[in-house]
Amino acid sequence: MEEVVTHYGKTILQHSVEWYKEKFSIYSKDDLKNLFIPQLYEWSNAYKAAVELTKQKAP
Repeated sequence: MEEVVTHYGKTILQHSVEWYKEKFSIYSKDDLKNLFIPQLYEWSNAYKAAVELTKQKAP
């Protein structure tokens, strides 16, 4: 867990970006773009992970 500062200026504990990327890797880029990203705060590690996964090139 790592500390993240919210948009309210409070510090909270969240899993790392890598942890979220592992969990989100089962979803398609379209699902991440259309379902997850609009619901997440930009400061969150979950948001950062979803954005990184959508920017990765397909193998």
